[in-house]
Parts: sequence; structure tokens; C-alpha cells
Amino acid sequence: MKTVIDLDDELLERARRELGTKSKKDTIHAALRMVAERGERVEAIRELLSVDRDWSGLLEDGKTPHGERDVA
Repeated sequence: MKTVIDLDDELLERARRELGTKSKKDTIHAALRMVAERGERVEAIRELLSVDRDWSGLLEDGKTPHGERDVA
């Protein structure tokens, strides 16, 4: 469906850079998709957080900081 709308060019450009898209159409579609899927991501995070498990050690891959000395 084609719709004519007035867009904030600066905001659109910021979104394009953030999303890594090339065209206005791709940027708008990616942004709409991100917003539309947000609820699903939030629900998945809630489900993970509700799992009664010791999550320590899960991210011990050498890439996560373990204390102040590792934070750069």
C-alpha cells in the first residue's frame, strides 16, 4: 500500500544508520518490524527470568567482564 507521509529526514537518517538499512523504505519496514516484535521479545525475556535456575557461569566465555579490572 502506498501512503504519502511527511518524515523527519534527520530522524530517518539516524534510524537508517542504526538499522544498517540502505533505503527509506527498508528503514521504515525494519523500524516497524522492530516495534511490532517488541512485545514478543519482552515476553521471552520475562519467561527466561522466571526460570528458577542458577545462571552464573553461563556467560563465562572470556568476553564478559568479571570485575572492575576487566571493564575497559
